[in-house]
Amino acid sequence: MTLDSGIAPFFETDTSLTKDTDELVELASTSGPHKHANKLKKKQRQSDGSYSDSSISIIRQGSADSNYSHPSSDLSLDEEREALRRETERQALAQLEKAKDKPVAFAVRTNLSYDGTADDDSPVHGSAVSFNVRDYLHIKEKYDNNWWIGRIIREGSEVGFIPSPVKLEQLRLQQSASGKNTSRLYGGKASSSSNLGPLSEAVTNSKGSNSRGSTPPTPGDDSDSIGNGKFGKSKEKKKTFFKKQEILPPYDVVPSMRPVVLVGPSLKGYEVTDMMQKALFDFLKHRFEGKVIITRVSADISLAKRSLLNNPNKRALMERTASRSSCIAEVQAEIERIFELARTLQLVVLDCDTINHPSQLAKTSLAPIIVYLKISSPKVLQRLIKSRGKSQTRNLNVQMVAAEKLAQCPPDMFDIILDENQLEDACEHIRWALS
Repeated sequence: MTLDSGIAPFFETDTSLTKDTDELVELASTSGPHKHANKLKKKQRQSDGSYSDSSISIIRQGSADSNYSHPSSDLSLDEEREALRRETERQALAQLEKAKDKPVAFAVRTNLSYDGTADDDSPVHGSAVSFNVRDYLHIKEKYDNNWWIGRIIREGSEVGFIPSPVKLEQLRLQQSASGKNTSRLYGGKASSSSNLGPLSEAVTNSKGSNSRGSTPPTPGDDSDSIGNGKFGKSKEKKKTFFKKQEILPPYDVVPSMRPVVLVGPSLKGYEVTDMMQKALFDFLKHRFEGKVIITRVSADISLAKRSLLNNPNKRALMERTASRSSCIAEVQAEIERIFELARTLQLVVLDCDTINHPSQLAKTSLAPIIVYLKISSPKVLQRLIKSRGKSQTRNLNVQMVAAEKLAQCPPDMFDIILDENQLEDACEHIRWALS
Protein backbone atom coordinates (compact mmCIF):
# COMPACT_ATOMS: atom_id res chain seq x y z
CA MET A 1 0.00 0.00 0.00
CA THR A 2 1.40 3.42 -0.96
CA LEU A 3 1.42 6.52 1.27
CA ASP A 4 -1.17 8.26 -0.88
CA SER A 5 -3.55 5.35 -0.62
CA GLY A 6 -3.09 5.35 3.13
CA ILE A 7 -4.11 9.03 3.69
CA ALA A 8 -6.60 9.20 0.83
CA PRO A 9 -9.57 8.00 2.89
CA PHE A 10 -9.22 11.14 5.12
CA PHE A 11 -9.87 13.36 2.05
CA GLU A 12 -12.61 11.31 0.41
CA THR A 13 -16.25 12.23 0.96
CA ASP A 14 -18.39 9.67 2.71
CA THR A 15 -21.85 9.76 1.18
CA SER A 16 -23.55 8.60 4.36
CA LEU A 17 -21.79 11.27 6.37
CA THR A 18 -22.72 13.88 3.82
CA LYS A 19 -26.36 12.90 3.98
CA ASP A 20 -26.46 13.08 7.77
CA THR A 21 -24.64 16.38 7.73
CA ASP A 22 -27.05 17.85 5.22
CA GLU A 23 -29.93 17.07 7.54
CA LEU A 24 -28.07 18.66 10.46
CA VAL A 25 -27.26 21.81 8.50
CA GLU A 26 -30.84 22.07 7.34
CA LEU A 27 -32.08 21.71 10.91
CA ALA A 28 -29.67 24.38 12.17
CA SER A 29 -30.62 26.77 9.40
CA THR A 30 -34.08 27.12 10.92
CA SER A 31 -32.71 28.42 14.27
CA GLY A 32 -32.96 32.10 13.35
CA PRO A 33 -29.76 34.22 13.68
CA HIS A 34 -27.54 31.45 12.26
CA LYS A 35 -29.62 30.81 9.17
CA HIS A 36 -27.43 32.93 6.90
CA ALA A 37 -24.23 31.37 8.19
CA ASN A 38 -25.59 27.88 7.71
CA LYS A 39 -26.57 28.60 4.12
CA LEU A 40 -23.10 29.93 3.46
CA LYS A 41 -21.59 26.68 4.67
CA LYS A 42 -23.95 24.70 2.49
CA LYS A 43 -22.86 26.66 -0.59
CA GLN A 44 -19.24 25.99 0.19
CA ARG A 45 -19.94 22.28 0.35
CA GLN A 46 -21.77 22.33 -2.98
CA SER A 47 -19.05 24.23 -4.79
CA ASP A 48 -16.19 22.17 -3.38
CA GLY A 49 -17.85 18.86 -3.79
CA SER A 50 -16.61 17.88 -0.38
CA TYR A 51 -17.50 18.57 3.18
CA SER A 52 -15.24 19.00 6.16
CA ASP A 53 -15.84 18.79 9.92
CA SER A 54 -15.58 22.56 10.26
CA SER A 55 -19.23 23.03 9.41
CA ILE A 56 -20.18 20.92 12.38
CA SER A 57 -18.00 23.04 14.62
CA ILE A 58 -19.61 26.17 13.24
CA ILE A 59 -23.02 24.80 14.08
CA ARG A 60 -21.90 24.09 17.62
CA GLN A 61 -20.46 27.58 17.96
CA GLY A 62 -23.70 29.08 16.78
CA SER A 63 -25.69 27.14 19.29
CA ALA A 64 -23.34 28.29 22.07
CA ASP A 65 -23.96 31.95 21.16
CA SER A 66 -27.69 31.50 20.93
CA ASN A 67 -30.17 33.00 23.35
CA TYR A 68 -30.52 29.74 25.21
CA SER A 69 -27.03 29.79 26.84
CA HIS A 70 -25.10 32.51 28.82
CA PRO A 71 -21.38 32.97 29.61
CA SER A 72 -20.63 31.86 33.14
CA SER A 73 -17.44 33.88 33.67
CA ASP A 74 -19.19 37.21 34.35
CA LEU A 75 -21.66 35.58 36.70
CA SER A 76 -18.97 33.83 38.66
CA LEU A 77 -16.98 37.08 38.97
CA ASP A 78 -20.01 38.93 40.31
CA GLU A 79 -20.68 36.12 42.75
CA GLU A 80 -17.11 36.26 44.00
CA ARG A 81 -17.32 40.02 44.50
CA GLU A 82 -20.61 39.72 46.38
CA ALA A 83 -19.19 36.95 48.56
CA LEU A 84 -16.11 39.05 49.31
CA ARG A 85 -18.28 42.07 50.20
CA ARG A 86 -20.42 40.01 52.54
CA GLU A 87 -17.38 38.52 54.24
CA THR A 88 -15.79 41.95 54.69
CA GLU A 89 -19.02 43.35 56.15
CA ARG A 90 -19.33 40.35 58.47
CA GLN A 91 -15.80 40.91 59.80
CA ALA A 92 -16.44 44.65 60.20
CA LEU A 93 -19.64 43.96 62.13
CA ALA A 94 -17.79 41.53 64.42
CA GLN A 95 -15.08 44.14 65.08
CA LEU A 96 -17.78 46.75 65.74
CA GLU A 97 -19.40 44.51 68.35
CA LYS A 98 -16.08 43.85 70.08
CA ALA A 99 -15.27 47.57 70.19
CA LYS A 100 -18.39 48.32 72.25
CA ASP A 101 -16.73 46.85 75.33
CA LYS A 102 -13.36 48.51 74.78
CA PRO A 103 -12.28 51.64 76.72
CA VAL A 104 -12.21 55.07 75.14
CA ALA A 105 -8.89 55.68 73.38
CA PHE A 106 -9.36 59.45 73.04
CA ALA A 107 -12.02 62.11 72.39
CA VAL A 108 -12.38 64.77 69.71
CA ARG A 109 -14.45 67.89 69.10
CA THR A 110 -15.72 68.30 65.55
CA ASN A 111 -15.07 71.37 63.42
CA LEU A 112 -17.45 70.32 60.64
CA SER A 113 -20.69 68.45 60.16
CA TYR A 114 -21.14 65.02 58.62
CA ASP A 115 -24.32 63.22 57.58
CA GLY A 116 -23.66 59.50 57.40
CA THR A 117 -27.07 58.80 55.84
CA ALA A 118 -26.46 60.89 52.72
CA ASP A 119 -23.80 58.63 51.19
CA ASP A 120 -23.15 55.73 53.52
CA ASP A 121 -20.09 53.81 52.33
CA SER A 122 -19.04 52.72 55.80
CA PRO A 123 -17.77 49.14 56.32
CA VAL A 124 -21.21 48.17 57.67
CA HIS A 125 -24.05 49.80 55.78
CA GLY A 126 -26.17 52.03 58.01
CA SER A 127 -23.60 52.21 60.83
CA ALA A 128 -22.00 55.58 60.03
CA VAL A 129 -22.19 58.15 62.85
CA SER A 130 -23.62 61.56 61.93
CA PHE A 131 -22.56 64.71 63.81
CA ASN A 132 -22.71 68.49 63.69
CA VAL A 133 -20.16 71.21 64.33
CA ARG A 134 -18.76 71.24 67.90
CA ASP A 135 -20.12 67.82 68.79
CA TYR A 136 -17.96 65.57 70.95
CA LEU A 137 -17.00 62.05 69.94
CA HIS A 138 -15.49 59.15 71.88
CA ILE A 139 -13.09 57.15 69.70
CA LYS A 140 -12.72 53.48 70.65
CA GLU A 141 -10.25 52.27 68.04
CA LYS A 142 -9.04 52.64 64.47
CA TYR A 143 -10.73 50.36 61.92
CA ASP A 144 -8.61 51.38 58.92
CA ASN A 145 -7.19 54.55 57.40
CA ASN A 146 -10.67 55.78 56.42
CA TRP A 147 -12.76 54.87 59.45
CA TRP A 148 -12.66 54.97 63.24
CA ILE A 149 -14.99 53.15 65.60
CA GLY A 150 -16.66 55.34 68.21
CA ARG A 151 -19.81 57.15 69.28
CA ILE A 152 -21.15 60.65 69.72
CA ILE A 153 -21.18 61.68 73.40
CA ARG A 154 -24.91 61.71 73.86
CA GLU A 155 -27.27 59.65 75.94
CA GLY A 156 -28.50 56.60 74.07
CA SER A 157 -26.08 56.94 71.14
CA GLU A 158 -24.77 53.77 69.52
CA VAL A 159 -21.22 52.83 68.59
CA GLY A 160 -20.60 53.12 64.86
CA PHE A 161 -18.10 54.09 62.19
CA ILE A 162 -16.70 57.64 62.23
CA PRO A 163 -14.86 59.05 59.18
CA SER A 164 -11.18 59.70 59.80
CA PRO A 165 -9.50 62.94 58.70
CA VAL A 166 -8.23 61.08 55.62
CA LYS A 167 -11.78 60.09 54.68
CA LEU A 168 -13.09 63.62 55.24
CA GLU A 169 -10.34 64.96 53.00
CA GLN A 170 -11.42 62.55 50.27
CA LEU A 171 -15.01 63.74 50.61
CA ARG A 172 -13.86 67.35 50.41
CA LEU A 173 -11.96 66.64 47.21
CA GLN A 174 -15.03 64.95 45.74
CA GLN A 175 -17.09 68.02 46.56
CA SER A 176 -14.50 70.27 44.96
CA ALA A 177 -14.45 68.12 41.82
CA SER A 178 -18.24 68.24 41.58
CA GLY A 179 -18.24 72.03 41.93
CA LYS A 180 -19.92 72.22 45.31
CA ASN A 181 -19.20 75.18 47.57
CA THR A 182 -16.30 74.54 49.97
CA SER A 183 -15.14 78.12 50.48
CA ARG A 184 -17.29 79.04 53.46
CA LEU A 185 -16.37 78.55 57.07
CA TYR A 186 -17.38 75.37 58.82
CA GLY A 187 -21.09 75.13 58.54
CA GLY A 188 -23.84 73.95 60.78
CA LYS A 189 -25.99 71.04 59.79
CA ALA A 190 -25.08 69.04 56.73
CA SER A 191 -27.09 69.70 53.61
CA SER A 192 -29.27 67.04 52.09
CA SER A 193 -27.21 66.88 48.90
CA SER A 194 -23.93 66.14 50.59
CA ASN A 195 -22.76 64.17 53.57
CA LEU A 196 -19.98 66.62 54.44
CA GLY A 197 -20.78 70.05 55.84
CA PRO A 198 -19.29 73.18 54.24
CA LEU A 199 -15.57 73.55 54.82
CA SER A 200 -13.32 76.57 54.93
CA GLU A 201 -10.50 77.30 52.56
CA ALA A 202 -8.19 76.49 55.41
CA VAL A 203 -9.18 72.86 55.22
CA THR A 204 -8.48 72.95 51.49
CA ASN A 205 -4.82 73.39 52.35
CA SER A 206 -4.89 70.82 55.11
CA LYS A 207 -3.75 67.50 53.64
CA GLY A 208 -3.91 64.30 55.63
CA SER A 209 -4.55 65.77 59.04
CA ASN A 210 -3.52 63.56 61.93
CA SER A 211 -6.23 62.94 64.47
CA ARG A 212 -3.81 63.09 67.37
CA GLY A 213 -1.53 65.69 65.90
CA SER A 214 -1.39 69.40 66.48
CA THR A 215 -4.57 71.41 66.83
CA PRO A 216 -4.01 74.81 65.20
CA PRO A 217 -5.76 77.90 66.56
CA THR A 218 -9.33 78.80 65.94
CA PRO A 219 -10.22 81.91 63.93
CA GLY A 220 -10.37 85.19 65.75
CA ASP A 221 -7.08 84.97 67.62
CA ASP A 222 -5.73 88.46 67.03
CA SER A 223 -2.85 88.22 69.47
CA ASP A 224 -0.42 88.82 66.60
CA SER A 225 -2.40 91.51 64.88
CA ILE A 226 -1.14 95.07 64.66
CA GLY A 227 -2.79 97.47 67.05
CA ASN A 228 -5.52 99.79 65.89
CA GLY A 229 -4.54 103.34 65.28
CA LYS A 230 -4.32 106.05 62.68
CA PHE A 231 -3.47 103.58 59.97
CA GLY A 232 -5.83 100.88 61.11
CA LYS A 233 -7.53 100.31 57.74
CA SER A 234 -4.32 100.01 55.75
CA LYS A 235 -2.88 97.65 58.32
CA GLU A 236 -6.01 95.52 58.09
CA LYS A 237 -5.44 95.24 54.34
CA LYS A 238 -1.80 94.30 54.85
CA LYS A 239 -2.83 91.68 57.36
CA THR A 240 -5.14 89.96 54.87
CA PHE A 241 -2.34 89.79 52.31
CA PHE A 242 0.62 88.82 54.44
CA LYS A 243 -0.77 87.03 57.46
CA LYS A 244 -0.59 83.28 57.04
CA GLN A 245 -4.03 81.76 56.93
CA GLU A 246 -4.85 79.61 59.90
CA ILE A 247 -5.52 75.94 59.27
CA LEU A 248 -8.28 74.10 61.05
CA PRO A 249 -8.29 70.31 61.18
CA PRO A 250 -11.60 68.44 61.02
CA TYR A 251 -11.18 67.35 64.65
CA ASP A 252 -9.61 68.79 67.81
CA VAL A 253 -8.37 66.31 70.38
CA VAL A 254 -9.97 67.06 73.77
CA PRO A 255 -10.04 65.30 77.16
CA SER A 256 -12.05 62.08 77.20
CA MET A 257 -14.19 63.62 79.96
CA ARG A 258 -14.77 67.36 79.67
CA PRO A 259 -13.53 69.02 82.89
CA VAL A 260 -15.87 71.24 84.90
CA VAL A 261 -14.72 74.80 85.62
CA LEU A 262 -16.58 77.24 87.90
CA VAL A 263 -16.56 80.99 87.26
CA GLY A 264 -18.25 83.78 89.21
CA PRO A 265 -19.91 85.37 90.87
CA SER A 266 -16.84 87.61 90.87
CA LEU A 267 -13.05 87.17 91.14
CA LYS A 268 -11.20 84.16 92.52
CA GLY A 269 -9.11 84.96 95.57
CA TYR A 270 -11.82 87.03 97.23
CA GLU A 271 -13.94 85.62 100.05
CA VAL A 272 -17.42 85.81 98.52
CA THR A 273 -16.43 83.98 95.31
CA ASP A 274 -14.20 81.44 97.07
CA MET A 275 -16.84 80.58 99.69
CA MET A 276 -19.65 80.11 97.17
CA GLN A 277 -17.51 77.95 94.88
CA LYS A 278 -16.28 75.89 97.83
CA ALA A 279 -19.87 75.14 98.79
CA LEU A 280 -20.47 73.72 95.30
CA PHE A 281 -17.22 71.73 95.40
CA ASP A 282 -18.28 70.14 98.68
CA PHE A 283 -21.70 69.25 97.28
CA LEU A 284 -20.19 67.63 94.17
CA LYS A 285 -17.69 65.71 96.27
CA HIS A 286 -20.43 64.11 98.36
CA ARG A 287 -23.06 63.77 95.63
CA PHE A 288 -20.72 62.01 93.17
CA GLU A 289 -18.59 60.25 95.76
CA GLY A 290 -16.30 57.72 94.09
CA LYS A 291 -17.08 59.17 90.67
CA VAL A 292 -15.57 62.66 90.89
CA ILE A 293 -12.06 64.09 90.97
CA ILE A 294 -11.71 67.64 92.33
CA THR A 295 -8.23 69.02 91.74
CA ARG A 296 -6.68 72.42 92.21
CA VAL A 297 -4.93 74.07 89.27
CA SER A 298 -2.50 76.81 90.23
CA ALA A 299 -0.87 77.26 86.81
CA ASP A 300 -2.33 79.81 84.44
CA ILE A 301 -3.89 77.37 81.98
CA SER A 302 -5.26 80.27 79.94
CA LEU A 303 -1.77 80.29 78.37
CA ALA A 304 -2.42 76.82 76.96
CA LYS A 305 -3.73 78.17 73.69
CA ARG A 306 -3.34 75.90 70.72
CA SER A 307 -1.80 78.80 68.78
CA LEU A 308 0.95 79.05 71.38
CA LEU A 309 1.73 75.48 72.34
CA ASN A 310 1.66 74.19 68.76
CA ASN A 311 3.38 77.10 67.03
CA PRO A 312 7.18 76.85 67.34
CA ASN A 313 7.73 80.53 66.48
CA LYS A 314 5.36 81.86 69.13
CA ARG A 315 6.63 79.39 71.68
CA ALA A 316 10.22 80.41 71.02
CA LEU A 317 9.31 84.03 71.74
CA MET A 318 7.70 83.06 75.05
CA GLU A 319 10.67 80.93 76.09
CA ARG A 320 13.38 83.54 75.61
CA THR A 321 13.62 84.08 79.33
CA ALA A 322 14.03 81.32 81.88
CA SER A 323 10.97 82.38 83.87
CA ARG A 324 8.69 82.28 80.84
CA SER A 325 10.17 79.01 79.69
CA SER A 326 9.43 77.39 83.03
CA CYS A 327 5.93 78.91 82.96
CA ILE A 328 5.11 77.34 79.58
CA ALA A 329 6.55 74.02 80.68
CA GLU A 330 4.41 74.15 83.83
CA VAL A 331 1.29 74.92 81.82
CA GLN A 332 2.00 72.10 79.39
CA ALA A 333 2.52 69.65 82.25
CA GLU A 334 -0.75 70.77 83.84
CA ILE A 335 -2.66 70.25 80.60
CA GLU A 336 -1.23 66.75 80.25
CA ARG A 337 -2.20 65.98 83.84
CA ILE A 338 -5.79 67.05 83.19
CA PHE A 339 -5.92 64.84 80.10
CA GLU A 340 -4.70 61.87 82.14
CA LEU A 341 -7.32 62.49 84.85
CA ALA A 342 -10.02 62.60 82.19
CA ARG A 343 -8.99 59.18 80.85
CA THR A 344 -10.52 57.63 83.97
CA LEU A 345 -13.93 58.84 82.64
CA GLN A 346 -14.76 60.19 86.09
CA LEU A 347 -16.17 63.64 86.61
CA VAL A 348 -13.17 66.00 86.71
CA VAL A 349 -13.71 69.36 88.48
CA LEU A 350 -10.97 71.99 88.24
CA ASP A 351 -10.47 74.54 91.03
CA CYS A 352 -8.57 77.08 88.94
CA ASP A 353 -6.82 79.95 90.71
CA THR A 354 -6.52 82.16 87.62
CA ILE A 355 -9.69 81.52 85.61
CA ASN A 356 -12.38 84.19 86.05
CA HIS A 357 -13.88 84.44 82.55
CA PRO A 358 -14.95 81.85 79.93
CA SER A 359 -12.90 83.52 77.20
CA GLN A 360 -9.71 82.52 79.02
CA LEU A 361 -10.30 78.86 78.11
CA ALA A 362 -12.08 79.31 74.78
CA LYS A 363 -8.94 78.70 72.70
CA THR A 364 -7.44 75.88 74.71
CA SER A 365 -7.78 72.18 73.97
CA LEU A 366 -9.54 71.51 77.31
CA ALA A 367 -13.08 72.13 75.99
CA PRO A 368 -14.35 72.57 79.58
CA ILE A 369 -17.91 72.64 80.88
CA ILE A 370 -18.20 76.24 82.08
CA VAL A 371 -20.49 76.66 85.09
CA TYR A 372 -21.46 80.26 85.83
CA LEU A 373 -22.33 80.90 89.47
CA LYS A 374 -24.43 84.04 89.04
CA ILE A 375 -25.81 86.60 91.46
CA SER A 376 -28.40 88.43 89.40
CA SER A 377 -28.71 91.49 91.63
CA PRO A 378 -25.58 93.70 91.92
CA LYS A 379 -26.92 95.08 95.19
CA VAL A 380 -27.03 91.62 96.74
CA LEU A 381 -23.43 90.97 95.70
CA GLN A 382 -22.40 94.34 97.09
CA ARG A 383 -23.96 93.59 100.47
CA LEU A 384 -22.26 90.18 100.57
CA ILE A 385 -18.86 91.72 99.90
CA LYS A 386 -19.32 94.37 102.57
CA SER A 387 -20.41 91.75 105.08
CA ARG A 388 -16.99 90.11 104.81
CA GLY A 389 -15.22 93.01 106.50
CA LYS A 390 -13.04 95.97 105.60
CA SER A 391 -10.35 93.92 103.87
CA GLN A 392 -12.89 92.84 101.27
CA THR A 393 -14.64 96.20 101.08
CA ARG A 394 -11.39 97.87 99.95
CA ASN A 395 -11.57 95.82 96.73
CA LEU A 396 -15.29 96.26 96.25
CA ASN A 397 -15.00 98.04 92.89
CA VAL A 398 -12.67 95.43 91.43
CA GLN A 399 -15.07 92.64 92.34
CA MET A 400 -18.11 94.51 91.06
CA VAL A 401 -16.44 95.22 87.70
CA ALA A 402 -15.53 91.55 87.32
CA ALA A 403 -19.13 90.54 88.09
CA GLU A 404 -20.40 93.05 85.52
CA LYS A 405 -18.12 91.60 82.82
CA LEU A 406 -19.50 88.14 83.47
CA ALA A 407 -23.06 89.43 83.34
CA GLN A 408 -22.39 90.97 79.91
CA CYS A 409 -21.36 87.64 78.40
CA PRO A 410 -23.86 86.01 76.04
CA PRO A 411 -25.52 82.94 77.58
CA ASP A 412 -24.03 80.57 75.00
CA MET A 413 -20.57 81.17 76.45
CA PHE A 414 -21.64 79.11 79.46
CA ASP A 415 -22.76 75.49 79.58
CA ILE A 416 -24.58 75.82 82.92
CA ILE A 417 -25.87 79.00 84.58
CA LEU A 418 -26.72 78.75 88.28
CA ASP A 419 -28.82 81.81 89.14
CA GLU A 420 -30.93 80.28 91.94
CA ASN A 421 -31.36 82.21 95.17
CA GLN A 422 -30.90 79.17 97.42
CA LEU A 423 -27.78 77.00 97.58
CA GLU A 424 -29.92 73.83 97.67
CA ASP A 425 -31.63 74.78 94.40
CA ALA A 426 -28.30 75.56 92.76
CA CYS A 427 -26.87 72.22 93.89
CA GLU A 428 -29.86 70.34 92.54
CA HIS A 429 -29.53 72.20 89.23
CA ILE A 430 -25.86 71.26 88.77
CA ARG A 431 -26.53 67.68 89.87
CA TRP A 432 -29.21 67.31 87.20
CA ALA A 433 -27.06 68.99 84.55
CA LEU A 434 -24.00 66.80 85.19
CA SER A 435 -25.85 63.49 85.64
